[in-house]
Amino acid sequence: MDHATIGQRLRLAPHVRACRSDGQIVLLDLRRNRYLGIGPRQADALVGAIDDWPSHPESTGTQAICAHADNLTRHLLSLGLLVPSDSLAATRPSIPESTSTLSAEGRTTTSAATATHLARLLRCAAVTALWMRCRSLNSIANAVAARRDRALTGGTDRTSPDAMRDAIATYDRLRPLVLTKHDRCVHDSLTLLGFLASEGLFPHWVIGVKTGPFGAHSWVQSGATVLNDLHENVRRYRPILVV
Repeated sequence: MDHATIGQRLRLAPHVRACRSDGQIVLLDLRRNRYLGIGPRQADALVGAIDDWPSHPESTGTQAICAHADNLTRHLLSLGLLVPSDSLAATRPSIPESTSTLSAEGRTTTSAATATHLARLLRCAAVTALWMRCRSLNSIANAVAARRDRALTGGTDRTSPDAMRDAIATYDRLRPLVLTKHDRCVHDSLTLLGFLASEGLFPHWVIGVKTGPFGAHSWVQSGATVLNDLHENVRRYRPILVV
């Protein structure tokens, strides 16, 4: 079990994200690009046993079902999903609940789509395709976070409602020339993030999940505004990864 053992304080590994959906816990292993679902009884067994485990307001804790907690903890340790609590904590940003959509309909822009914009979009789509073929979600998330951090540290983030609106309008006009309706939401979101970064804009990349039945979805969000989907749609998903 590596350096972590039962009996010491534990937390989720830096490459693991978790959220609670309909009483269940969903874990996302960014290194393996895999999800793991844990049922309500087992999920509640670990409330208080793992430092950053998603809590439940009606949880009964671990006293009545400690055997479930011990067995599940050993299993998660064997998968490398838990580490000692004294390890370096991972940064896990959050976003507000989505309440609006930056709709393409009726939106105007003060700048026209140019050949330069198209070239940027082609490059972003190609980079995204390469990332998705050759890199794990963990590696991609780290790259997106590092790009955003460099911009914020260097003062190059020019995020404003007007700038975001113009950039999204340009992306929406050019997208059909580069991507198809069959491109997955992750591909679209990462391509959009790259294009916006080339315009000096750095919103958040989000992956959300739902249960009953299980589903995962990706979108781009700035504040409480969804940029490439309808907020009514993404609110069906609980954010599990925010970059």
